[in-house]
Amino acid sequence: MNNIKAIFLDMDGTILHENNKASEFTKETIDQLRDKGYKVFLATGRSYAEIYQLVPQGFKVDGIVSSNGTTGEIDEDNLFKHSLSLKQVKNIVDLAQQQHIYYEVFPFGSGRIVLKEDEAWMREMISTKTPPYTVSHSEWSSRRDAMKGKINWLDTLPDVDFSKIYLFNPNLEKITNFRDNLMQNKLQLSISVSNSSRYNAETMAYQTDKGTGIKKMIEHFGIKQEETLVIGDSDNDRAMFEFGHHTVAMKNARQEIKDMTNDVTEFTNEEDGAAKYLKKNFFN
Repeated sequence: MNNIKAIFLDMDGTILHENNKASEFTKETIDQLRDKGYKVFLATGRSYAEIYQLVPQGFKVDGIVSSNGTTGEIDEDNLFKHSLSLKQVKNIVDLAQQQHIYYEVFPFGSGRIVLKEDEAWMREMISTKTPPYTVSHSEWSSRRDAMKGKINWLDTLPDVDFSKIYLFNPNLEKITNFRDNLMQNKLQLSISVSNSSRYNAETMAYQTDKGTGIKKMIEHFGIKQEETLVIGDSDNDRAMFEFGHHTVAMKNARQEIKDMTNDVTEFTNEEDGAAKYLKKNFFN
């Protein structure tokens, strides 16, 4: 790993614990890496607006690829942005409403949106404290947290640019079929489709993913593809693994994700596995 100059870290299932928070240990490890001259970036499905709610005070990186490659930010300055139009968003929301697929629409620069007409059945779907089936605690608590005040319930969708749509259902067969249908029609809808768990789907602008975001970020810094290391755990990290040179899956990743990578961490996200991997390989 002597040639590595840029490190890209996923958030959910990677540097975030089940409580959707990153630890002080991870922050300190990133600080130490940056002090040694490495460039450290986040590459996440999370929207840019919510990232700093999830990390310790004073958390700093060299750049952020957010919403699965939709935006790139450096010191709060935008490097690139790929938008979904109102028409595209309406088409996908219509499909979600027809099948009672939970959705959150993310405009650039403001909070997530759901139509008021869907509030009752969505609240009912997310009413229990304990996640159903095998839905992860972190994903379920994020939905409940959103319901407590992070959603703007509107009568109509505004005519603005959107970064992504998050879609969810606790019925695995239902969300799988819905996600597959989106993927089969992604050319017609002019979207990209990804997912960070088996129970969700995320739609972004066409031909947008973490891999395209990382490419734009390293080009800006003059870093070569063979000088990148990426760490992640889920399906929306596939594009990141396909682009990154040295690829690392988290111990808590599913086996098919681990099979894509060069290495696997010794510890899970709950045990700060990503930070411990970086300390072992870059500080010794």
